[in-house]
Amino acid sequence: MANRAVLVITHGEFGIELVKSAEMIMGPQEDVDALALRPGDSVDDLRSQAYEVVDRNAEKGLETIVLVDLLGGSPSNVSLTLLAKHDLKILTGVSMPMLIETLSQYKFEEDTDKLIEAAKQTAGEGVKLLDRAFIGRK
Repeated sequence: MANRAVLVITHGEFGIELVKSAEMIMGPQEDVDALALRPGDSVDDLRSQAYEVVDRNAEKGLETIVLVDLLGGSPSNVSLTLLAKHDLKILTGVSMPMLIETLSQYKFEEDTDKLIEAAKQTAGEGVKLLDRAFIGRK
């Protein structure tokens, strides 16, 4: 069994609610945290919170996978600062399919790169155009 944790960092409550929604589907998850950058919040405070989570995971011997909403935004920039101290993986564009794929494998898949690749692939496959042509398919 792999020793990993997942941290979701997003603008607003998106990531917190995404984790809650995934848990509605999958049940409670261990070693999964979510942080929000709310309007008026300090990026420095978010960075401190992120370091606390990742440091705690490291103390428990857990590798952290960080999922963020948008490359170049404050949550991704905060996660990039974590790389100076910790060996972790960061995925941008967090979505429900990406999170569910990650949570379904993060404790079992031994190869982190395979886990990341599966999460990326599932996220891409989660985007579908639903129109009349889709309904008419047999």
